[in-house]
Amino acid sequence: MRSLIFGATLLALATIGCSTFISAALSAAQDAKAATFSERFAPAVTVLPTG
Repeated sequence: MRSLIFGATLLALATIGCSTFISAALSAAQDAKAATFSERFAPAVTVLPTG
């Protein structure tokens, strides 16, 4: 009986944590500014010197 209560409590906490994480991720995605192509890929592109 004790393990059933412990399991139900653990499941409830995991559900609350997942829903909080998902809602935070969704609100961050809505607040984020859409990056342009150059803003997104500029750090990965390196220009080789030509001299």
